[in-house]
Amino acid sequence: MGKLTIKTQGNRVGELNVKLGDMTIGRYPECDIVLKDDKSVSGRHAVIKTVGSKSTIEDLDSTNGTFIENARVKRHDLEHGDTIIIGAYELRYRDVAASGATGFSAISTAPPESSQENTRIITAHAQLIALDGKDKGKRIALMKEETLLDNPGKNPARISRTAYGYMLTAKVGPGEPRLNDKPVPPSGQLLENGDIIYIAATRYQLSL
Repeated sequence: MGKLTIKTQGNRVGELNVKLGDMTIGRYPECDIVLKDDKSVSGRHAVIKTVGSKSTIEDLDSTNGTFIENARVKRHDLEHGDTIIIGAYELRYRDVAASGATGFSAISTAPPESSQENTRIITAHAQLIALDGKDKGKRIALMKEETLLDNPGKNPARISRTAYGYMLTAKVGPGEPRLNDKPVPPSGQLLENGDIIYIAATRYQLSL
């Protein structure tokens, strides 16, 4: 599986894992990787498609093109060390197996720098998928710094984005949110792909 390091104007502004399936890149907020405040980036600019350990980037007929180094590409099989250029952004691809890395957090962001104040990158965000109940199939994108999951008559669950991943916090007690059918630890719990949150008679599964 691969990893992307995102830079703009020479400053690192985000890191993320490349997930299986499709990851869209663009200015639209529904994209998996949102590159904001750069008009040279199309709403839906490109997509990274991953099957097994192979990742391919495809340009989605963007206005200003997708580049690997200095070469404009329509489709390109990503290799370790490739740098994808979209507008003012550089997305450097690392093949974890090739680089010998043993693992990394789901989300890691660089400390704020003055050159980044007007440019925000929302890295590939996780989603909650309702497995049952009246909202079965509904997806909740965890794009905010904190997402509240309503629990009528009880306390809500809170999912916070941290430098180490997504942290779930909730009260302990009857009718309160549960994680994988167990009480949420008082100090909270870092979530992993596939975790199931039980709240208000609905199960939500985390997809990273």
